[in-house]
Amino acid sequence: MAFHPVRIGLIGCGTQAHVHFRGLQYLGRDRAIVTALCDLDQKRLTEAAALWPEAQTSADYRDMLDGDGLDLVIIATMPNSHHQMALASLEAGAHILCEKPFMMHAGEAEEVLSKAEQLKLQVQLGTNMRYLPSSQHARRLMESNEIGKPVYIKAWGCHTAPPVWAPHYHLATSGGGVLASTLVHTLDLAMWVALSPNPVSVSASTSRLFPTKRGPKVQSHVHEHYDAEDLIGGFIRFDDGSYCALEGNWCSEVTDFHSFQITAARGTITGSPYSVRIDREGEVEDITPSLQADNWSESIWSQDADIIEKLRRGERWGLQNARQLLNLQKVIDACYESARKGREILI
Repeated sequence: MAFHPVRIGLIGCGTQAHVHFRGLQYLGRDRAIVTALCDLDQKRLTEAAALWPEAQTSADYRDMLDGDGLDLVIIATMPNSHHQMALASLEAGAHILCEKPFMMHAGEAEEVLSKAEQLKLQVQLGTNMRYLPSSQHARRLMESNEIGKPVYIKAWGCHTAPPVWAPHYHLATSGGGVLASTLVHTLDLAMWVALSPNPVSVSASTSRLFPTKRGPKVQSHVHEHYDAEDLIGGFIRFDDGSYCALEGNWCSEVTDFHSFQITAARGTITGSPYSVRIDREGEVEDITPSLQADNWSESIWSQDADIIEKLRRGERWGLQNARQLLNLQKVIDACYESARKGREILI
């Protein structure tokens, strides 16, 4: 069987796109080639085109999708545009890799996933942390039942300053602040390692600490548009009896870190720095393996290589499914609804 290079269109040529570009260049043009580029910013588009001179360029994603057939579209824009771009890409016959956050709400997510199923196309969210060496080991460990079933999960993402280099702080553009834009990475990973239970209820509270905190260091245009939450505490119950505590903070004076911890029936997994400890006949034993160091960019490259190779071979993507993707979106939506209404939300 002859395997042809996957033809890729990339919408949004900012910082994240260039992480993808490096990985795609490493794969080689016999496996993957960018044949179409789209960005509203001409400078970013020109810089991307210098890396992929054979690619057609456009400021309008609809023009990009009208060109030669694409096998895969990578959507690397802000989430307020994901819904329309994803539907148009599917209708053009392309599979989709979409950066997080996925959609503005679960209704949009359901429509995109339904369209993909109807057209027999695949959609994956950029859950690249699942490809980290420690994440892969943790998931296999949970599947083996060596440390027992998950009981209690903690997931946190605390940062010393809001991510003001992009409008993650503007709700109409981002769909949410510290939860939807940053904590979502660790939340997805923790749920996946814990064997992807279904959420049944969520309770959360949110606050905005900016500009009382960090305000003097931030440009005036950010002050004008900053309306997202930058602090969240939440609690999720799952259908397997496990439960999860969430903490997200963009203005932390204590920790600039993200991680998770899963307490299981016979042991505990900590995400970063990675460790595994188990109870053996009443004694705590450290069974942390020696692994290749986790690297964020390399996990994105591994993600891209995996889905591209499977497309070339006509295989299904296996690391994420529609149920997991939709559950993540539902948890995010329910956290925000709970914070608005001041009560627990059933999912």
